[in-house]
Amino acid sequence: MAIETKSRHGIDISKQGIDQRFNDGAWKYIQSLISEVLSSQISRSLDVGWLQFFERVIIKDSSKFDLNARLKDKLPGFGGNASEAGACVQYEFDIKTGHVNDLAITPANWSDSKNALSTIDAVKKGDLTIRDLGYFTTKFFQELQKKEAYFLSRLNAQIIVYQKKEGELRELDFGSLYQTMIKGNIKSLDMDVFMGRDNKFPVRLIMEPVSEGVFNRRMKNIAEYNKKKGHQMSQNYRDRSRFNLFITNIPPANMQGKAIAKIYKVRWQIELIFKVWKSIFGLDNLTPMRYERLMATLNARLLIVLVNWETIIVHRVYLYKKEGQLLSINKCFKTLKDNSYQLRCLLKSGSKGIEQWMRWTTRIFESKHWLERKKNKLGFEEIINLNVL
Repeated sequence: MAIETKSRHGIDISKQGIDQRFNDGAWKYIQSLISEVLSSQISRSLDVGWLQFFERVIIKDSSKFDLNARLKDKLPGFGGNASEAGACVQYEFDIKTGHVNDLAITPANWSDSKNALSTIDAVKKGDLTIRDLGYFTTKFFQELQKKEAYFLSRLNAQIIVYQKKEGELRELDFGSLYQTMIKGNIKSLDMDVFMGRDNKFPVRLIMEPVSEGVFNRRMKNIAEYNKKKGHQMSQNYRDRSRFNLFITNIPPANMQGKAIAKIYKVRWQIELIFKVWKSIFGLDNLTPMRYERLMATLNARLLIVLVNWETIIVHRVYLYKKEGQLLSINKCFKTLKDNSYQLRCLLKSGSKGIEQWMRWTTRIFESKHWLERKKNKLGFEEIINLNVL
């Protein structure tokens, strides 16, 4: 960095001088730039398939990674086999527009369940929120219901489920249900139930039996976990593991039960984005450094990701309407990263350089950056165009 500063800008500074400039001021300045990007996102909506039934389709997840133990006081980790220090990036975005609703760096030991309600105020009527089990909390679902918004989630194994029979609520017997479905060759079951021990909350439960292979893998994984923790496996947990279980408040008239499990798979889009962050932008590839420099570096990398994401998402909607194909997020990110120096040079030309850059990205994206369909596997494009009625 010191060499480039001298050769390109004629400024003579030592590497120690640069290191000193990674301070609270630099960190807060970069955060202000992130806020500027988030407050001026361009709105282009992908209104296709079942996506058009909802105002937004919001996905949230987190990505955690270990840090040098010297940062344990500022960014505590989980300890044990993991590092004493760690960071977590909370990320939430809308699949339709690409709008980022939440992007925050927290200590790794802050649980997702504590974060579950942090962005509830931003949810609007008609939104669909999809999250994994880490964010599972009945209060979150109840708040969405009040807002006339929708949710889709897997069912937490610790939550008791009741079904109304003969005017009273009775706990659901997953073992008996499994035997009934296997004997009757029933592939999916869709029922109205109540969940929770005290404040029983009505939801729609979709159940799909899994293969013996999947069940055995689940049993092996939980057995290894229980052995480490000294826990015992209950029969109820074993019975539940026979199923893929989903809860939602989407009315059956709007979406069939057999489509629910497939729709839930769009949540994997956020996992792919985290993979891009780490593999292409090296988000978690951090050498030991001071806390202030770490936070400035992490935020700078996230800022670069956001700028590139905005470029990709605008092209995604434009080119889908033009060509009827979706762009590959991974391919687009890699090309933008590989040509980041070209963008830096063009920025010197102001708006003219930006226009030149956007024209170049349009040409390159529509030539070799399409999302490829995988044989015998349901991809994102196939999922959003599913017949759900």
